Amino acid sequence: MSSSARLMIEKERFVAVCNREDETDMSIDTLESIYIGQARSTWRGVPFGKSAFDWQMYAMMIEELQPRTIIDIGSWAGGSALFFADFGEMLVGDAFGKVVSLDVTLKNVRTRARLHPKIEFHECNTKDFQDLFTDEFVAKLPHPWIVSEDAHHHFDAVMQRVHETLQVGDYLVVEDTSHQMQDWFQDNVDEETEDRPVERELTQDGIAQLRCKTEILRKFCFSHTSQYRCDTKYTDMFGYNVGKHWNSVLKRVA
Repeated sequence: MSSSARLMIEKERFVAVCNREDETDMSIDTLESIYIGQARSTWRGVPFGKSAFDWQMYAMMIEELQPRTIIDIGSWAGGSALFFADFGEMLVGDAFGKVVSLDVTLKNVRTRARLHPKIEFHECNTKDFQDLFTDEFVAKLPHPWIVSEDAHHHFDAVMQRVHETLQVGDYLVVEDTSHQMQDWFQDNVDEETEDRPVERELTQDGIAQLRCKTEILRKFCFSHTSQYRCDTKYTDMFGYNVGKHWNSVLKRVA
């Protein structure tokens, strides 16, 4: 089915994931160019790990939702947390609370991100996500929320606790759920790491984690159809599922 035909059928903005196709209008050439650009991407000099499509999506989402809390799961160098904090201050103003950013290690977080007054970093393994996001901790984080999941590991534990804490109107963005992207990684990993067996094993594990996460999310959305909707304003901004996040920009609706 063509992009225009699919979008004509999907007249509603908020669509159940079970009614979405696992397809994309994006070409492999575009996918490759996204990752070339993303590898070079920084925010205020800090490695960012987001594509141009991501920049546009998150900026518009922050403007529209006016979140008071943004949860950044997967800090890495701190560029994404810095981006979220800057855009929160700029687009939400004084009502913006903070960014809560976490990773298994914070040794990669750059000083510029650490010093931002609106970012709170936590060293936390995602398998222990519920130990950080206790009821007491969550009660201090005002809604609306945007939750950006970019850690990939232990997604079942993360998803369960996020589900328990999200409120109606909050957003969850689960990154890197594109089957096209996962297949492209798989096709290229052996060639690129031929002489580096340890790196190849780590990359293979990363691909497996992405595939597992994607499947867990899809099953979750099928079993919670009445509570979550895919926001096609963001997933289809540049064409049907064009970008890295297939059917995984979710709004809690009940």
